[in-house]
Amino acid sequence: MVAITKNTAAFAAPRVRSNDTAARIFALPRQWAARLALRNRLAGMDAHLLRDIGWEPTAARIEANKPFWQA
Repeated sequence: MVAITKNTAAFAAPRVRSNDTAARIFALPRQWAARLALRNRLAGMDAHLLRDIGWEPTAARIEANKPFWQA
């Protein structure tokens, strides 16, 4: 189970050394999958649950509507 907070790593860029191209290539799809999963969970929550985890419903809706490749 993944904790959903505003400070989740799903929004951050993967931390990979700049000269390690292979690691960056493999890290990017994992990050996209994490963002997609997080945004799907946000989209399925009601306003009460969103406020419990520190999200405003409007901000969560905006985040949930972003494409997976956008941070």
